[in-house]
Amino acid sequence: MSKKDALNSAAVIFFALSLCTALIFACHSSAQARFIIKFATVAPEGSTWMKHMRELQKKLKVESKGQIGFRIYPGGVAGDELDVLRKIRIRQIHCAAFTGVGLGQILPMARVMDLPFLFRNYKEVDLVRKKLEPFFETHFKEKGFDLLALAEVGDVHIFSKKPVRRVSDLSKLRVWIWSGDPIAKETFSSMGVSPVPLAMTDVNTALSTGMIDTVYVPPLGALTLQWYPYLKFMMSLPLAYSTGAVLISRSFSSRMTTDLFNLLKKDFHQTMAELTEDLRAQNKET
Repeated sequence: MSKKDALNSAAVIFFALSLCTALIFACHSSAQARFIIKFATVAPEGSTWMKHMRELQKKLKVESKGQIGFRIYPGGVAGDELDVLRKIRIRQIHCAAFTGVGLGQILPMARVMDLPFLFRNYKEVDLVRKKLEPFFETHFKEKGFDLLALAEVGDVHIFSKKPVRRVSDLSKLRVWIWSGDPIAKETFSSMGVSPVPLAMTDVNTALSTGMIDTVYVPPLGALTLQWYPYLKFMMSLPLAYSTGAVLISRSFSSRMTTDLFNLLKKDFHQTMAELTEDLRAQNKET
């Protein structure tokens, strides 16, 4: 091979390597989402909630053409709802699914949906939710959050290791209430109960050690949270309907383009509607 041919071959190899390197970096850059949303929930992996969240994760990636990343922290790994709220405020978490307990820390008036014996059926629930959603949306925004969608938690029942046939039976039991839940505290106190406040993430241990023997939770929640092995009895009359919501910090959402934020909100609304349908059917079966 002549010197000229060798130089030409070297030039071709150098060009090919440069092109491959450029392509690798281009592919790597395109794989990086513009907005990576860190999302927390107490719902455990494998639950109905998480099944829908995993589907949403894939949907957002496809519909945003990779611009939205959705990183999920399930099963309370980011802490109880009050821990998650603190982490949102210091920007460690951006978005979360909250029950009324977490929502009430931000906007106390949101707890109106959780008042005991307020609703008789889901038709009433859906009507009130539809009317109140724009109102809540405005007031959460004033508190620094965007409401992506209202969410279903479901009818809450009292579960216990011992039968509860009358209100006076509750005073003999060790009844758990979620720390930071003033409605539960007032409700059980009015029944003559001295409740035991604990984080939700501590309930399983408290049931196994006998620290508590009575809880309030939707039937499907008792199953997915693995509380049911300790609980033999359920009151047939629901204590309350429990609502929830998915919120995202405005410190994060305000950086998103309008089209991407609208896509995020649309997909969450659709996912929560599908989740609600599944939860109602499964709670009935459970």
